Amino acid sequence: MGAHDRRQIRMSARPVSLTGRRMGDRRRDQGLLQVILKWGVASRMRPCTAEQWRVYLAEYSADFLRVADSDRLHQLGDERLASGWLGFAGASPEALAAVEQRLGAPLPPGYRGFLQASDGWLEMGPFVWTMRTTADVGWLRDIEPEMCDVGDVDNELMARVLLVSGDADACYWLLDPADVNHDGEWAAYVWASWYPGLGDRFDSFADLVAAERESFEELNARDGRAVEPAGAAELVDEGRRMALQGDAEGAAERFESAARKGSGVGQYLAVVMAAFLQPQVHHRIRNDVLAHPHVVEAVGAERVRAELVPLLLQQEPGAWAQRLVKGSLGEIGGASAAAEPAEFTAALEQARELARSGDTEAAWSVVAAAVPKWHSGDPLRIAPLALLTDPILRSLVTPQRATWIVTTARSDPVRP
Repeated sequence: MGAHDRRQIRMSARPVSLTGRRMGDRRRDQGLLQVILKWGVASRMRPCTAEQWRVYLAEYSADFLRVADSDRLHQLGDERLASGWLGFAGASPEALAAVEQRLGAPLPPGYRGFLQASDGWLEMGPFVWTMRTTADVGWLRDIEPEMCDVGDVDNELMARVLLVSGDADACYWLLDPADVNHDGEWAAYVWASWYPGLGDRFDSFADLVAAERESFEELNARDGRAVEPAGAAELVDEGRRMALQGDAEGAAERFESAARKGSGVGQYLAVVMAAFLQPQVHHRIRNDVLAHPHVVEAVGAERVRAELVPLLLQQEPGAWAQRLVKGSLGEIGGASAAAEPAEFTAALEQARELARSGDTEAAWSVVAAAVPKWHSGDPLRIAPLALLTDPILRSLVTPQRATWIVTTARSDPVRP
């Protein structure tokens, strides 16, 4: 039976409410509701007890169902969607005792609490789709013995770890019984085919779940499906002010934070900042702008074509890049960059003349004197990108000078 078949079987299992009751039972668990109110649905505390896991997983279920695409929602089925719960009934004391006897070891408290809250799980994150249950959790050496001799990891560690993930994208979630903290939690790792060796070490199963949840939120936000979109516009606004004040690091952080809340504008402006701070920005233009329709829609295809496409084609002049641009934005060319202020335009022309004559240092001096006076009435223009794309002037802008440009305060006539 293939992974897809196993996943379909698990998805078809009759869903339960977050209290562990079948959907047909409409009674409410008032005690659990009090726990939710007390512990906080929005809490990001690491869950440990069954009650804490129910609250955490109920919130995670709601987040997933709110942003999942139609295909994934269809796979889950109407009954599970109505329940709002991506889990199953919690493991009984007898099932927990049986699995611990089978394994020959007590389970770490956080993972045991998880199983008490839901014996298995669907859609744990972008790369792990199901979690094993008390019936099939086991030592990696017994379930996937070939993984204990893969050559790029600690074979002794791999031979002793517990495999807790089920269907996944070529990765395994592992708990190490030989690495136990003061709370009795086992260290957690991810082995994945796309990077050598084991990934980061996590202090517990709950920490690994939290990291996967953060990945889920960030990847969905960057596709325009933010879990927590509130505050994105304010972050963009603050980032713009910081950018014009020369606080490039602070501005970049604000724009990245806005992008994690699903802001296409924030994601675009983060790439604009990166154009000055990261010489190989073509990767971000491709991955963070052209690959995301919500970003292009937020700022307009003409702007992307005029401002960032020239940078992309400078660094990637091949036919594949032109095909990428055409596929994302339509025909290449025909877009004109926004007009610069008259004083700045005059300075750039003077610098070009000096550069043509071979006096590049004088040319840069003219540019450097003009940068603090640069301004724009367009809230989406935060730096003079023309300096990076102009056929003559771009050779003057070394990586150090590019950083200087965005760490120098610039005028902002848009605001009093």
